[in-house]
Amino acid sequence: MKTNDIVINKVIKWLVAENKSYQWLAEQLGVSKSLVGLVLKGERTLKSERIEQLAKIMGITTKELVQSEATKKDQLTVNLLGELSNRRSKRELDSLLFAINDYLGLKEQVK
Repeated sequence: MKTNDIVINKVIKWLVAENKSYQWLAEQLGVSKSLVGLVLKGERTLKSERIEQLAKIMGITTKELVQSEATKKDQLTVNLLGELSNRRSKRELDSLLFAINDYLGLKEQVK
């Protein structure tokens, strides 16, 4: 999940839980209600300054706001871009996975 989506979901849940409106949030941010609507629909990308403002309004840290639920549950995720195109890269990835599993004390190799 993209950071923008994580933040949007958390802000919407927070607004509902706190019984706050888009208009209220717009006033806190110093922007129009329509801009807040576009941002919370995912039609506009949040800038880092806006994410910091949202975290402050919500009373949490920026790190807490951008952190996914999977990360909160102490689950490590790794995203690899591209593909393994040759035998050497496949062996190196297998070696890395083995080292990680060995370090963590896991019995089965993750595939």
